[in-house]
Amino acid sequence: MMRTATPIIKAKMAAARRHFCFHLSLLLFIVLAAACSTYSRSDLSVVSDTLLADEDERMLWQKSEQEQLALESNGCIYSDPELEDYLNKVVARLWPQSAAPDLVIRVKVIRNAYLNAFAYPNGMIYIHTGLLARMDSEDQLAAVLAHEIIHCTRRHALRAFRAYRNQPAVLSAVQQTLLQNRGLQDMARYLGITGTMAAVSGYVRELEVEADRLGIELMTAAGYNPKKARFLFDHMIAEIEQEGLEEPFFFGSHPGVRQRLEHLQNLPDPVYLYTRPAIKNREMFLANLGQVLSDNVALDIRLGRFLSARRGVEKLLQIKPVDSRAYFLRGEIFRQEGQAGDIPNALESYDRAITLDPHYAAAHKAIGLIHYKQGHHALAKKFFESCLQLSPDAPDKDYIQGYLKQCSLSEEG
Repeated sequence: MMRTATPIIKAKMAAARRHFCFHLSLLLFIVLAAACSTYSRSDLSVVSDTLLADEDERMLWQKSEQEQLALESNGCIYSDPELEDYLNKVVARLWPQSAAPDLVIRVKVIRNAYLNAFAYPNGMIYIHTGLLARMDSEDQLAAVLAHEIIHCTRRHALRAFRAYRNQPAVLSAVQQTLLQNRGLQDMARYLGITGTMAAVSGYVRELEVEADRLGIELMTAAGYNPKKARFLFDHMIAEIEQEGLEEPFFFGSHPGVRQRLEHLQNLPDPVYLYTRPAIKNREMFLANLGQVLSDNVALDIRLGRFLSARRGVEKLLQIKPVDSRAYFLRGEIFRQEGQAGDIPNALESYDRAITLDPHYAAAHKAIGLIHYKQGHHALAKKFFESCLQLSPDAPDKDYIQGYLKQCSLSEEG
């Protein structure tokens, strides 16, 4: 059953986010301004004085490197060298000739189901598994990456910093917002100041408009179809509205995504003239995104985002129709959501996973859990035993053995 937020709830969520973004931006830039006198030249990457000729920009780069180190040392990065290599090849195809020769753009993936991508001023782009999982083509990927590349090459972090640093702040209000906003504590701990600025509030409106306009020009020049960019944001808006989502991230909020779509719709028609043969690469795109899609479905299930998980697993089954893990994840959605009539669907999905891979221990355990909950202890015991035979060193071995003990006691009684 599709769950939607009421207009009142949506209005409250939108107002809360506007309140949050206003105060967060003030706090971020005030802290940055206070940090201007504390940077150390030795902490910066080796780049020319031409690129970092400005004191403010040196400070921003230093803060970026410190935050990236913290982010990447806390298990947030999704480790897939082949995927990372693919993403950086797309960046190389998009690379603008006007970019500073010392600026190096790199892409890494964050293991997070929320919809987001953001760029640090020193050229590091992070994209969430959640956003990658919503994409249907390399054109859509190119649209997001081109937008973030423009933020870097046009030095938007520096320009935004200068636009806001003299604004007053109400620190107590900011602190309350930080504490109350969903997911914000982890984000603040790992992203830090400059990352949070880009990931949560986005840059000021005129800079976002510029990044959209120049990003579309960039992807068009590289041979991608600029019209595909609209499809991604239409899809994201529909998902946000249907699920009543209001994430703390720029790409995961209805106002943020709607604003992006309006930017694209208001671009002059010549920008969308498409005369070059399209870059297809569909097989390569699907080959590189299949695993991240599967892993992100698991993340959505863990967060209880079952509608997103359903979309993801059906998309995964289109890509990999005989993938045992896809059927297992489908079973997990049915079992954990627990709507009327879901249990037969869950059992059917688990059975399909076991047919494709008879050694799939987790599917045996899941079937055991269903039978145990239904009071079919003899059947449950059979599947729990199969699970432990297939995976004798399972991390939840004690948990399964506890169920086996209860099944045996039931039989004795």
